[in-house]
Amino acid sequence: MISIIIPAYNAAATIDRCINSIDTAKKKHDIEVIIINDGSKDETANLIDKWASIKSWITIISQENQGLSAARNVGLNIVQGDHIVFIDADDTIDDWYFDFIIEKAVLPKVDMLVFGHKRMMLDGSIIEKKNTVAEYTLKDIEQLQLRVTENRNIYWYAWSRVYSKKLIENLRFDNDVKFGEDSIFHIKCLNKASHLIVVADCPYNYYENSSSLTSSKYKPNLLESIESHYNARVAAHIWPKSQNDRQILLSDFARSYVEHMLPYLLNNLIYLDSKARRKELIKIRESFVYEECISNYTHRHPARGIRTLISCFSQRRYMMTLILLQLIWYKKGKNNA
Repeated sequence: MISIIIPAYNAAATIDRCINSIDTAKKKHDIEVIIINDGSKDETANLIDKWASIKSWITIISQENQGLSAARNVGLNIVQGDHIVFIDADDTIDDWYFDFIIEKAVLPKVDMLVFGHKRMMLDGSIIEKKNTVAEYTLKDIEQLQLRVTENRNIYWYAWSRVYSKKLIENLRFDNDVKFGEDSIFHIKCLNKASHLIVVADCPYNYYENSSSLTSSKYKPNLLESIESHYNARVAAHIWPKSQNDRQILLSDFARSYVEHMLPYLLNNLIYLDSKARRKELIKIRESFVYEECISNYTHRHPARGIRTLISCFSQRRYMMTLILLQLIWYKKGKNNA
């Protein structure tokens, strides 16, 4: 059996499309679909109840809103299948999805299979996000764990992989991590894995939406979320005894939080007035995350403007950092006009 876990929160506009694609792909495969209605306020409950009334392989669980990680964990607590996948309620799968899983994950008996996806853009275009084909054994995975940032396709997106139940039966998503929770979960997975396969195939369709592309308000707890992510990642890793390997991992941490997390924090400042921006910028720089990461950041960002921004931030040149941000925001607004 293949188990599919679908967290659903206010998904009335897309849940029919999602389940219909699963129904089409099911064919004669033995599957179970567990839909967790995570406190939806729209018609999600009625729609999924209708599906469950006609499809015996669909199970519905309703709960008060607790967030994505908690909803996924509820599904993990009751899965029956030997292999587990996650599907988001606003996405779909191709009709060969389960055929593909049997061929690439079930029969070869891999711990985790990572596959590509198609991005369904708002303008109707489709962009394929294929992976570079690779296979990792235990020793390869140990080295992979030192280089999370440069292997983001392996650590991001829970919906772009197949897990053996044996691998994740005792693992759960961290409910305290609200930002980048998938990467923490996958670090824990690969601590246990001995066979990982990455393929180019793209049987999953990720739908862009306006809310996922832009944010129209200030996120007051974003720094705290990133600090929680940092602490969770420190705890998730099996830290190497080799000083050389340890330094590689520390450098990877630095690159992740400087190049990938910092832009979210800096762009969040656009919603504040000028005085509040400086205060928030200082708070970010003085966070233990950046106090610990800056000294280990040795990568040279390819974009000169971003490189200069990182340098000014690192050296606590707050006025220059804010001026550079203003220029970036201006250019971005002009390009989007």
